[in-house]
Amino acid sequence: MPPPSVEKLKLLSEAENCLRPGITFESLEAVANQMSDNQFAERMVKARSNLLQQITRFANRAA
Repeated sequence: MPPPSVEKLKLLSEAENCLRPGITFESLEAVANQMSDNQFAERMVKARSNLLQQITRFANRAA
């Protein structure tokens, strides 16, 4: 069963037209089913932390 977020996306009118070329709902579902919600959340926290570190480094260099 696809995750709720993919299901909600599918409900949008013409949602398939908004996907990048080569991306299908089936491929989104496959990726979404690879990890639990908690694993995805942990990955997002790490990515956000890395992004903020890069922004801080850039801001310090520019100052």
